[in-house]
Amino acid sequence: MEHTPHVLVVGAGPAGLATAVSAARHGAQVLVVERHLGTSIHPRASGLSTRTMEIFRSWGVADTVRPVSSAVIPRVASGTTLADPDLTENPLGFPLPREALAVSPSAPACCPQDHLEPVLLDAARRAGAVVSFSTELTDLAVHDGGAWARLRDTATGETSVVRSRFVVGADGPRSRVRAALGIGTTYLGGLGRHVQMLFRADLSPVLGGTRHGLYALSHPDATGLLIAFGTQGGTDRWGYARPCPADDDIPADEAEWTTLLRTATGIPALAPEYLGSAVFDLDAGLATASRAGAAFLVGDAAHRMTPAGAVGLNTAVHDGHGLGWKLAWAVQGRAGEALLASYVAERRPVGERNARRSVRPGVPDPADGMVGDLGTRYASPVLAADPPALVAPEDLAAAPGERAPHVWVGVDGRRCSTLDLWDGRLTLVTAEAGWRRAADELALAAPSLADPRGRLARAYRLEHGGAVLVRPDGYVAWRRDEPAADPVTALRDAVALALGLGPPAGAARDPFAAWDAAKDPLAARVDEAAPALAPV
Repeated sequence: MEHTPHVLVVGAGPAGLATAVSAARHGAQVLVVERHLGTSIHPRASGLSTRTMEIFRSWGVADTVRPVSSAVIPRVASGTTLADPDLTENPLGFPLPREALAVSPSAPACCPQDHLEPVLLDAARRAGAVVSFSTELTDLAVHDGGAWARLRDTATGETSVVRSRFVVGADGPRSRVRAALGIGTTYLGGLGRHVQMLFRADLSPVLGGTRHGLYALSHPDATGLLIAFGTQGGTDRWGYARPCPADDDIPADEAEWTTLLRTATGIPALAPEYLGSAVFDLDAGLATASRAGAAFLVGDAAHRMTPAGAVGLNTAVHDGHGLGWKLAWAVQGRAGEALLASYVAERRPVGERNARRSVRPGVPDPADGMVGDLGTRYASPVLAADPPALVAPEDLAAAPGERAPHVWVGVDGRRCSTLDLWDGRLTLVTAEAGWRRAADELALAAPSLADPRGRLARAYRLEHGGAVLVRPDGYVAWRRDEPAADPVTALRDAVALALGLGPPAGAARDPFAAWDAAKDPLAARVDEAAPALAPV
């Protein structure tokens, strides 16, 4: 059997599913393969940042994520034990809801990965992606024009071949895709080996009705971290992690775990229900490249992070969100090579920054908190942008490369955030008649936005008749502060830049012209002879 999707995604964790949702929502035919039987059965990561929840809002799944999230304070509480009357509270890397809602329509959430992945899986399938579990990648060949992969059904042993325009490695820190591409990794450091026990127990005798996302406990006989992993069946589910540099540091049996947990919680009669334990190394690393021809790496395949700062899952989702629409537009002939190249230019620096931060817990960094989450300014070949920088969210000013600011506006009589306007299209934000006529002539979205108090005009700096072009991922591609003598040409050039459709070899290219697959170097060519597949 042979499949010919536009995009093959290897791995159905948060990075792979986010890529699939983004690509499928923008019209690509997507096949996701995952070697495991289903979505994660382990809670793994749980902190969802403000930006991640904004992305989920744009996909229509934020209201599904909230009910399966934990109701916790996004802070770390520190003390000797849970029963310590003098627990102190410190930042965990996430803002309080009121802080987030001052600059965003969304607030962070604490959703364990085993609760989140089924939501993203459903979103991917509803968008049209095909997701196949118990399917592993066995062979892969890639060049600039496409990818050929051999897959094996782990239940039946049957094999099939996939010929796709693009392949995305979202298969974790031991990525088979990365290995097949010959891409190495650079070790960035780590926080040592740890063991974690997942358990259910009622901790209300010491916690009451209050829950923090993380507890750092320093009792000399039970030093460790207690992590809130959501509620199932009315009983709290927790993870208890502690260092284990030597095998002798790993509790030998449930009786030893019970002794540790009773000490750590300060509940002498605690009777935990044990769900399973795991030993893991908290390491960080960076792939030496994030792209090879038609192949791209996202998430842990591109940049592995420790849990410190809770940036790993969020960075993975942001990778997939930023890459998926670019692949979809390129395969449809709506975008050029420069837009594909922008994925590496925009996302790799963020991945490296966050990976390096994750091995320096407790060391202040300019990218901490909402600044890194919402205030990263991209620089790439498709942005008329200043050099990359970090901008405080409240200072975002609709400059190229920045996340477009959140402002409440009126659209057709209903109140919505500007962030609700971007998904699926390029959008022009302007109130000036000339720009609006140009957008109409070019069939470009330019919604009429009610702004009675002038907040939009101030936030986007439109007071002098300017215009702002926003990409489907919510980042500003281009702006002009005043009207243009020839707004149609100016806007046409802006769109060509934003989509990587610059003039090839001295000939002008019309980004609004009909797509001719035979003439487009980015079109899928599944009739090409497949190169020899290499085992992975």
